[in-house]
Amino acid sequence: MTSLETFLGHAKAEAEPGLIAQHLPHLSASSIGMLLRCPRQFQRRYLFGEKEKPGENLFVGSSFHGTLEWNYEQKIESHEDHPLTDALQYLHDKAIPDTLEEQGGEAEIVWDSDIEKAKADLTRITQAYYSRVVPRIQPISAEEKFSLDFDGVEVPVIGYVDLEDADRILDTKTGKQASRKIKPSWNLQGRLYTYARKKPTEFHSVSRAQTPTIVTALESSEMTVPLLTDGQYREMEYLVNTAADCIRHFLTVYGREQDWPTWGAVPDWTRNMLPCDRCGWRKGCPAWM
Repeated sequence: MTSLETFLGHAKAEAEPGLIAQHLPHLSASSIGMLLRCPRQFQRRYLFGEKEKPGENLFVGSSFHGTLEWNYEQKIESHEDHPLTDALQYLHDKAIPDTLEEQGGEAEIVWDSDIEKAKADLTRITQAYYSRVVPRIQPISAEEKFSLDFDGVEVPVIGYVDLEDADRILDTKTGKQASRKIKPSWNLQGRLYTYARKKPTEFHSVSRAQTPTIVTALESSEMTVPLLTDGQYREMEYLVNTAADCIRHFLTVYGREQDWPTWGAVPDWTRNMLPCDRCGWRKGCPAWM
């Protein structure tokens, strides 16, 4: 048994029964990923319920996904896409206003440029993706929730699958640049989806360039999380249990209110970008003061 396993075993034994469930209704790929990046960030977001101001990329991604979901939900039965003109009208008349409302209004979003530039980007990427990729997808479900129970974890792990067809899970990402391989921050999400649905998870990456670049598994074989091996299934279960044991330990030692540790004081400088660079709680964090 490793020293980490010994430490976490003691943490579980010393923790109050049902401790996590007293503070958290569930875990998710996002919350587990944040915990592993920085316990302090996890504490602020998931125990205190604090939310960072949404950025422009989140606004664009949410509006884009809302438009795709509107089309795919009816395509499950119809096997036909809405016309592109209707999709663009939905984007501007419904998806964008709904996203603005959900995110607290235009003034609450951190814009890289301004809302008109973001809307122009949305029009371009929707036109490109809708024309080049959407016609070849026949969904069987869209935005479907799953809930997983893991032995030793008293709360479920939940997630929402963007899109599922007969053979795979599909998840589309938007950004300034397109990626030709799965980013580390997507990997936990993809593996958890594959664990839950027993299907490969394919990521699509769409750039917001003047001429959008779209990368799917057709353009790059490195955009798919394949079916998990037996060892990888066990590793996923171990990872979720390790995350739960860490939460128990921090709640037992520090409680809910006392500051949890931050990893920012000893960052991994081998990364191209530090997780701390996008942390909304960096201001005032002792690791960066």
